[in-house]
Amino acid sequence: MRKFISLGLFIILLFSLPRVSAAYNYSPLMDVIASAEALIVNQVVDSSNLVDSNNDSIEYKFGTLVDVATFNDDIYIVDSSNNKIVVLDENFHFKATFPDPSEATLNAPRGIFITKNYIYVADTNNLRVAIFDHDYNYVREITQPDDPTFKSSPEDVDGYDFKPLKIAVDRNERVYVVADQIFEGIIDFNPDGTFSRYVGANTVTISAWEAFWLLFTSEEQRKAQGYRFATTFVNLNVDEEGHLYTVSSSREGNQVIKKLNYKGKDVLIRNGYFPQIGDVYTIGGRVKVPTGSSEFVDIDVNDYGTYSVLDRTRGRIFTYDFEGNLLYIGGQLGNIGGVTDNQSSLFLQPEALTYYKDKLLVVDSLNKNLVVMEYTEFAKLVNEATYHYYHGDYDKAKEIWEEVLVHNTNYYLAYAGIGKSQIRHGNYKEAMENLKIGYDDYNYSKAYKQYRYDRLMKVFPYVIGLSLVVLVYLFVKSIRNSLKLEREDEKNE
Repeated sequence: MRKFISLGLFIILLFSLPRVSAAYNYSPLMDVIASAEALIVNQVVDSSNLVDSNNDSIEYKFGTLVDVATFNDDIYIVDSSNNKIVVLDENFHFKATFPDPSEATLNAPRGIFITKNYIYVADTNNLRVAIFDHDYNYVREITQPDDPTFKSSPEDVDGYDFKPLKIAVDRNERVYVVADQIFEGIIDFNPDGTFSRYVGANTVTISAWEAFWLLFTSEEQRKAQGYRFATTFVNLNVDEEGHLYTVSSSREGNQVIKKLNYKGKDVLIRNGYFPQIGDVYTIGGRVKVPTGSSEFVDIDVNDYGTYSVLDRTRGRIFTYDFEGNLLYIGGQLGNIGGVTDNQSSLFLQPEALTYYKDKLLVVDSLNKNLVVMEYTEFAKLVNEATYHYYHGDYDKAKEIWEEVLVHNTNYYLAYAGIGKSQIRHGNYKEAMENLKIGYDDYNYSKAYKQYRYDRLMKVFPYVIGLSLVVLVYLFVKSIRNSLKLEREDEKNE
């Protein structure tokens, strides 16, 4: 009860203060705790301030922005209602739009992914993946897979149209597509565009109540209720090693985020204090925030395994390290300053995010803008410590974790990180203290075992020496007693 009361009071405070963004995190006991701010708005790009490299105004009006990607220094934004890809340079100046209508047209595109060779666009209502080169020239398309799931003809009432929604491409130019109404998994295309297989289908999930009632239904009744489908994937991304990072509906429970290997097996590490589900609580009640579970709509991953996910429900950005620890939370829906279309809000309906150099970019479909977010000093230190920890430089990570504690004294991961470094240097007693504060039971147990072993090794020589002395004394005493008995026996004779 205490947890729910503290959560309710925190959220009411959070959203009753206009123009203030109160940062928070969760303790290992899943209490809501205050945190240092992690992400702040650096710039907002919309139709009112869109300029070219000469600072001349551009007449282009942003429509419904649904996806964003980067390549080298350029930013690519999917404008679904205008059927265009908008390209900005590193200074967020307008650079180009494509495609040229004389070459190709898009129809309600929903996703984009860029490799060193091509630009891939999920051209949803054209029922294809459109492929362009880096000069924005149309090259070719990937169309409906050769699979019975899809329509064999326009009159086919059993199959589905191929409507790609989101797309990712690995380093070998294998194309992975999340498509509308496809429950078999992610569609895997060969580099030449031919259909290969489905990857990593979600499981069919039912509630405990539904499972209970199924016990009392007949086969005919189950058929009348209709088929139960697995949840579809919402979005995906791919890391440098070819692992697919996916997000699904909250119906997937603790597996809303997955990391799929080539075989489609989920290999995501979940060693954090709690599952990677966004807000730990399913928020409800009369609080001034949208209620319900976090619903992730996008994910991006960097080169040291840290990934950020975007929650549309409350406009949060949750960032996790490669072990599944929640590093920090940023963003929100609500009043925090900055006027866009006469609305003082950060996000109305965030759709997609991507890492860009030392920043994080988010597009909002209702605000029709690109929000450029930068990391605070606190978040930069957390990122740096995580980077060194990922690469095995525990001593450097320890130094930075100590700096993190200056910004946020109740940052439990910092204590755990310091304790892990102390284990490596044999400072087991100090490590136990920090690991206990950091609620790292696994490494605390390791430190305790080593500490106990070291203590035992220090007294062991004395124990052995004392035991030898006792044994020698008893042996000598036994011999003396035997000799004494022999002498007595001789006298008696």
